[in-house]
Amino acid sequence: MKIKIKDNASKIYWNNMNTTYRGAAVPPKSMMNFGNMLEKINGMTIEVDTKYLFEDQFNTVPIPGVSELGMRIMEEYVEKVIDDERPGKARCNWCGNTSKSTMVCNKCYKSEYLEIF
Repeated sequence: MKIKIKDNASKIYWNNMNTTYRGAAVPPKSMMNFGNMLEKINGMTIEVDTKYLFEDQFNTVPIPGVSELGMRIMEEYVEKVIDDERPGKARCNWCGNTSKSTMVCNKCYKSEYLEIF
């Protein structure tokens, strides 16, 4: 599974930051670092770590020269998802597992916490 990052993803991020922190204190360093990393991957196609899947965000595998641990990319910065592995699965908000069943979590066996993709 891969995601294509929007060509203007970092611009969207910086615009959101300017709106959030207008006239306020300086944004946290971690937010500045994320924006700088996002600038480096504008327009790129990135591999997704499919161990933990979410409905509206993606964890990437490590990105050489950008992030040794990978990044968490929100859907608003993604142009398209390639070979999407989420359909027919659910995220369990109890144990954090990506379940292959939409009826009951195949790890903790709870059903009331499933968020179906």
